[in-house]
Amino acid sequence: MLLTEEQTKYYLTDMINHYGEKQNKAASLSWTRSEAEYKKKAFEDMKIVLFGDVDNGNKRTEIT
Repeated sequence: MLLTEEQTKYYLTDMINHYGEKQNKAASLSWTRSEAEYKKKAFEDMKIVLFGDVDNGNKRTEIT
């Protein structure tokens, strides 16, 4: 079953939020925090690749 564009955006956002919460809860265990941090970053990167940097919360500035 293929997901629509909207469903894919919701899925990626949910996974980013899930691993963000997991990262915050595991602050005392560095290896658990690192794993959650890397997974969150991977989902953020997928969202950027598929949909651009819109709605990701990242602020990019141009170097002049």
